[in-house]
Amino acid sequence: MYLTTFFPELPENWTDTRETLVDGMTFNLRHMGMTLVDQPKGEDVSAAAIKRIVATAKAGGKKLLKVALTVSPQEMLIYDRVSNQLIERISIYRISYCTADKMHNKVFAYIVQNQQNEMLECHAFLCAKKKVFIALSSL
Repeated sequence: MYLTTFFPELPENWTDTRETLVDGMTFNLRHMGMTLVDQPKGEDVSAAAIKRIVATAKAGGKKLLKVALTVSPQEMLIYDRVSNQLIERISIYRISYCTADKMHNKVFAYIVQNQQNEMLECHAFLCAKKKVFIALSSL
């Protein structure tokens, strides 16, 4: 079975359907990495975290993990697009901040409180297409 069966492309009218609002919408992204932050929100906090994540990803020289991020009113689910395995299930209430980075084109990030250790983490994702970046930045 092909991945597009599980993770279809973003339709033009994705915000107009009831299914999108109830079931959520899936975005195909590349996970750039994660870093700890000391505040739950703020443009300066997220910008500094994204700068660290981008620098680490570039220095590592490895391919970024292809993921599918499903956003629903209750939670965010992150799947590995190669293996279709669930990587993480995040309650929407644990997410304190989302941002579309101004300095790094097509980078979307969020700050979340880790369920196990209560630490604040900033996760960054690279969007392949501009319309995906715009859609995520409007969440």
